[in-house]
Amino acid sequence: MPQFTRAGSVMPPVPSATRALIFAICVLQGLLLYFFLSYHASPALESLSHNIYGQTMAFTLPVLISLSVVRLNDRRFWGCMAVLALLLAGMSAWVNSNSTATPADSLLLPFYLSLILLIYFVLPWLQVQSFPSETRYRYANLAACYSQNTLCLMFTLLLMQLTVGVLALCSALFRLIGIDYFHELFFDTPLFMWLVYGVLLGISIITCRTQPSLMNVTKNIIRLILKCLLPLVAFVALIFLFALPFTGLKALSTAWSAASLLTVMAMSILILVNVVRETDSAVKPYPRFIRLMVNAAVLLLPVYAALAMYATGLRIAQYGWTPQRMWAVLTIGVTLVASVCYSLSVIDKRPEWLPHITQFNKPLSLLVVLLVIAVNSPLLDPYRISVNNQIARLDEGKTQAKDLDLSMLRFDTGRRGNEALKDLQQNPAFMTDPRLMAILKNTISQTSRWGSYGVEDAAQAAKNYRPENAKKMFQLAKGSVSPEDAWWNSLPELEKYSSTLRDCLGLQGACILNTLELNNDKQKEIFLCNTLNTVSINCRIYAKQSGKWQQAGELYLYDDKDKNGLIQALRDGEVKPVPRKWADVQIQGKRRVVYYSSENE
Repeated sequence: MPQFTRAGSVMPPVPSATRALIFAICVLQGLLLYFFLSYHASPALESLSHNIYGQTMAFTLPVLISLSVVRLNDRRFWGCMAVLALLLAGMSAWVNSNSTATPADSLLLPFYLSLILLIYFVLPWLQVQSFPSETRYRYANLAACYSQNTLCLMFTLLLMQLTVGVLALCSALFRLIGIDYFHELFFDTPLFMWLVYGVLLGISIITCRTQPSLMNVTKNIIRLILKCLLPLVAFVALIFLFALPFTGLKALSTAWSAASLLTVMAMSILILVNVVRETDSAVKPYPRFIRLMVNAAVLLLPVYAALAMYATGLRIAQYGWTPQRMWAVLTIGVTLVASVCYSLSVIDKRPEWLPHITQFNKPLSLLVVLLVIAVNSPLLDPYRISVNNQIARLDEGKTQAKDLDLSMLRFDTGRRGNEALKDLQQNPAFMTDPRLMAILKNTISQTSRWGSYGVEDAAQAAKNYRPENAKKMFQLAKGSVSPEDAWWNSLPELEKYSSTLRDCLGLQGACILNTLELNNDKQKEIFLCNTLNTVSINCRIYAKQSGKWQQAGELYLYDDKDKNGLIQALRDGEVKPVPRKWADVQIQGKRRVVYYSSENE
């Protein structure tokens, strides 16, 4: 690639009026993000601020404008911005329609990541609209814009980290002498920090757009570092593929996140090759031996992408589609297409090094943009595809009802997943199994994937609690005796109606009671285990202290392979106290708890 100042010499200079507008827009973005992302005391204001449309526009439009505007009267530019605003509004509407009646956080995070990806790949195409028409879409200009935007992002993050560090130092110094004002201003006042963000963003963008020499020097330093890394990464890629035939593909099928690691390796080489290869330059980098090694790694890139697709395909065949697997397949698919294109460039007979890369990168960037739009629209809606696939697998018998991931449907697939959960209440597999039906109803009632329920549910359950009914629902283990009435009467206060007690009263036998002597006080403690949770078995220990029952301990049992055997052992009373092998110590009359390593415990 030519020097940044040469490749970017065609970039129009930024007039003073435009610089002022950029700074004002960045400060305004800080205020908008404060309004749309902070919590407000007024419920009416809260509902107005926390909407997907405002958050999307406040997050994207100021960045797009401030990084690409040149002339304030450029109709072509503002026309493009209007089209992008309509596109963003449509994407926001689709996400909003799917997040109804479900916690939206799990849907918003992928959407915001999609927006970041969309901004990064659309921005250069928007920036070159201010270029002369005859050179507007030259790859050198697009590459210069990508370089400038990447460096601007890095510079902004560095500037913000340093500023926060200085503010933290300032607040800590004044707190030494008893002045907390600066700590409260810097870190307990959201408006102040959002304004600081806006100011720093404005400074960073103006600096990057008006200081090409600084950007040129920074880019050359980074390129030199990455140029040294490419041979090392290529060598690692080659020796891994050399070792793979001796281990077989079975290791990939059993490894966790194998597809992620393989995709990261392929994408790392793709990025490094782009950085090292200089646009329109006939000079070949590296000595011949190193260049041949890099060429071999690039030539074999499709193998990495194909292996990642294979590993992901195994998971899909075993467990079906989920939104995460949908995004993984799209990411790997783009990586595979890019890998094949780059491999074709290796075998080209032209004297230049990888001559076709500049031809492939433009359509590849547009492909990413189209896929980002598609997954946030009805075209490739990952939530619809995932829900339909999971229900189809259940109907076809590929997935058993007990193995269906209800939590994923409740919290990861939006409105469609919640509607599917309600429909499952009429499914024969759930209707004929009281335990599965109880788990399904609890999942529908949960307000978080960790088992929290609404305040209204807790208040109603506490109001309806009757000790005599609870005694019928709990199961006494063999050899155990029923706790005294004082414990039964204090259960709502002990549990605060957490998910454990709710599960215990929702299905007979879901909770198992063992009575054990655990602290040598000649009085048996209560060991209560909730087996209804799909993630783990949650056991709580209650002890009578000073004539009052209190919770004394907690234990989580994770054993997916033999959960049924574990539950049966609890019912059979196969729970025995085991004294600690190593004792605590007492120093100056005070007990000091010693945490021993597991092998010595």
